[in-house]
Amino acid sequence: MLRLMSAKRVVIYMPDALVEALNRVTAISPRSRSEIISAAVERYLAEAPAADPASPDEAFFDRVAEMMQSGLLQPGDFSDQASEEPRPKSKLWIN
Repeated sequence: MLRLMSAKRVVIYMPDALVEALNRVTAISPRSRSEIISAAVERYLAEAPAADPASPDEAFFDRVAEMMQSGLLQPGDFSDQASEEPRPKSKLWIN
């Protein structure tokens, strides 16, 4: 995995025990945590069944439901935009 690649910073949440295990492995490995995590994600994606491209909305709603069940999202985290009054425009336009 020692090749040049474009990269983006990603924030992930992991259980403390998993972070501690990752830190122990990283301490004795020549690879960084980022390299170890990237390799694990690449392997997971290679082994995972292909996503159904016909239903991206369904996958999104499944993920939201999963996050709500785990406590990461609460129903009150979202406001109902349709019931709110429209916001006034910040500038007046005169024709």
